[in-house]
Formats: sequence, C-alpha cells, structure tokens
Amino acid sequence: MKKSIALSLALTATVVSAQQPRPQEPTHVRANEVGWRLAPSDSAYGSIDGARLKTYVEAQTAMSRQYRDAGHPQYWGRITGTSADAEHAKWLADRFRQVGLTDVREQAFDLPPQWMPQSWSVVASANGSTVSVDTAQPTYLAVATPAGGLDVEPVWVGLGSDADLTMSPDVRGKAAFFYSTDLASRHAPIMDNAIRRIGERGAAAIFVVQGIPGNLRTQFYPVNSPVPTFSVGQKDGLAVRDLIARAKGTARIKISLAVDRTPNLKSAMIWGTLPGATDETVVVVAHRDGWFEGANDNASGVATMIGLAEYFAKVPKEQRRRTIVFLGTNGHHDNGAESGVWLAQHPDVFAKTAVLLNCEHTGAMGTNHTSTRLSNVADVSTWYASGDRLADIVVKALDAFGVPTYRESAATPAGEISRYFYLAPSVQVMTAAGGGYVWHSDQESDETISTTGLAAVTRAYARIIVDTNRVPLAELRTRQKS
Repeated sequence: MKKSIALSLALTATVVSAQQPRPQEPTHVRANEVGWRLAPSDSAYGSIDGARLKTYVEAQTAMSRQYRDAGHPQYWGRITGTSADAEHAKWLADRFRQVGLTDVREQAFDLPPQWMPQSWSVVASANGSTVSVDTAQPTYLAVATPAGGLDVEPVWVGLGSDADLTMSPDVRGKAAFFYSTDLASRHAPIMDNAIRRIGERGAAAIFVVQGIPGNLRTQFYPVNSPVPTFSVGQKDGLAVRDLIARAKGTARIKISLAVDRTPNLKSAMIWGTLPGATDETVVVVAHRDGWFEGANDNASGVATMIGLAEYFAKVPKEQRRRTIVFLGTNGHHDNGAESGVWLAQHPDVFAKTAVLLNCEHTGAMGTNHTSTRLSNVADVSTWYASGDRLADIVVKALDAFGVPTYRESAATPAGEISRYFYLAPSVQVMTAAGGGYVWHSDQESDETISTTGLAAVTRAYARIIVDTNRVPLAELRTRQKS
C-alpha cells in the first residue's frame, strides 16, 4: 500500500513538473560569419573587403525601394526601362569614374514595348469567409484578365501532374491552384510542365503555390501560359486550399490583372575601361537589373564588378598585362535582353579577350533546407570554365579563398553571358538557384547577402585575372578537352 501511494505521489509530481513552464533562454545571435584565413601568398587580395562591397549592394537595393515607394507597390525593383534603371545607370557610371576607369560611356538601347502590370487583385470567398491573396504575383509576360476581371470557381489540383488532374475536378473555366515543390525553379517547366498541362485543359487562370515556408511574393520568368497566371506564397495558397475544401464546390475567386505594353522606353549598357600594357582584354560583365530589392540578383554581381575595378585600378598599368573592360549590361529581366543580343552580334568585342568573367549572384547567404532561415555561411555556387587550362586556374582560385561549390562544373553558364560565352574563354561562379529560396522574391534583401562570400568570390575572380595574365592568349583560347 505504501509503495502504491509513493508511486502515485511520484507520478503526480511528474505531471505537475511537466505542466510547469520551463525556463527559456532569450534568442542569442551569432552574427559573425564563417570566414577564410588568407594564405600569405594571397594576402594582397585582403584589400577586397566584403563589408565595403556590401555597401554597394545596399545602395542598389535602396534604389529599388525608392522606386516602389514612388508609386509602384506591386511590380517594383530596378526594372528595365524605368526611372530606377536610369538612376542605376548613372550611379554605376559615376562609380566607374570615381575608380578611375577611362572611356566611361553609356550605350543606349531602344526597348521593345515593355510588359508593365499596372495593378492586380485576387480574392477568394466561400460561406462568408474571405481570403485576400496578397502574395499573388503575375508571371512575367502574363496575359491580362478581361476588363471586368474574372469571377470563377477555384479548384485545387494537387501537384498539377497528370494523375492529380485526373483525380481533381475539371479545371475548364476555373482557377486552378497547384502546389510546387520545385523550389529553385521560376521558369515555364516548373513541376514537369504543370502550367502547360493545366492550360491545355482549359483553365481560366492558374496559380502556382510556392512550397517555401512563409509567404513570399515571387516573380517568375515567362511561363508561356495562355491565361492569367500567378505565383502565390505558401501561406496564402494553403489558405485558399482550405477554403476550397470547406466550401465543397461553392467557393468563388475574383481575379483582376491590368497590363500595359509601354512603348518608347530606353535602357543602357555602361562601359568603362582600365588600360593595360597590351590590347589583349579581360571583359568583366554584370547585369544591372533586378526584381524587388534584387540584393543577390544582381546587386551582388555589380558590387563584385566594382570591387574588381577598384582592386586593379591600384595596380600600376605596366603590371596589368591586359586591358580590362567592365560592362554593366541592361540585363535579362525583360523581354528583349538588348545588351546580350548586341554582344552576341558583335564578336569583334571579344576578338582578343583572354577571359570573360560573369559577375552574377555572387553574395548569397546559405539558408536552411526547410526554410528561409539564414545561416552564417555563404551559399553553395555552381561554376563554369572554358577548357582545361582555364578550369585549372579557376579551381585553384576557388580553393584559395574557400568558395563553396558543387564538385562538377556546369556544362554551360546560365544567366547573363549565356548568349555569348562561346565567343571567349569564360568563367562564372553563381550561387545555386540564384541564392536559396529567396531568389526573385520580396525577401531577397540586404540581410541575405554574405559579406565573406561576396569577398571570397570577388577575390577569386581577381586571382583568376592575375593568373590568366601569365598564360598566352592563344593557349587560353584553345579549348582543350580532358
């Protein structure tokens, strides 16, 4: 009996103890990033300071926010052809002049009519409940709704596969929502071409629910959809799913999207030159445009380009074997990519180029694989190099500064130089998927940029230029195969 009472008291004490609030430590922050100790032989590259480079990132993201706050709350950033684009062009040219580059000039381009969404709204309702889908973002080049908008039934089609569409309600004339686990893609083939499948079945509108924790507003590239198509944050998308489930066929969704094709806009490529001892060249490219704040894509790349200009401007001309040409292109977040097309059509620009360096997505902080939670280490990068000789130089530079990459190189470089990389020996180091889940989203802010990662890639590029200067032009332009 005594044992039973003792056991009962022990169990009661355990329950009471479990119910008591437990002491909780306040959140502690480890702000310092994981760095890399420079070898004595590479100490000169220490003058490339990540904190300084990040101030250039911050200056560019501020331009994006200023454009947003000036009356563009939904579609904003350093958008090609806008006042933010013009401000950025002037800012970059001023930086080039301050560094001491020569022949700083602006090459203007007439743009084709630009896709400019003016306003949109998406509101779902059922049984007296309403879900305002605030994170809905039209995919680039999305078609507008009719003038009066759409008022249709929303349906949930799972992952948008053939099997899901077979088991789901008929989507014809309805707004189809599907869930995407293809988290790195912002392109037409997302989820094995789910958008195409749904469009072929006659949906009136399509919504891609991004399976990224939180509620990001994300800008897609063109998805070739015949109907108004939007990306949606996870929280908003699941709220619509649950509303559809409760409504049992009575839910409605009102969709409006007004789009202009604005003519007579201009953009520009900004040139600057650092003369060397010969007429052989190194060409450094960074695209200037970006959606939302565009901290990594591509304020970081522009910061890397400026950092390289600053570093080599301090090297005596006679020690710079090759002339370095810096190009701030007008970019590819539009439907023309005029500067890239122009460069592809002018191979003479690269006739004596020893190496073409693409500065793009050079500063992303790593994120947790299940969320957008930031780490204190740079994100993993993809990399590309033309030919065995150049690849050997690139690998040694990446190793010297601790740039984390995948083991194997990419077969071709994506991004800005994809149209003309074959015209010269080319190098690209680009954070994978543009820099974690926040790529092309309204969360791609200054906070997501790694100062150590930004410095590491910029230092690696500087060493690549130095090391290739020791290699004859003909040897670099001969693409040896392993």
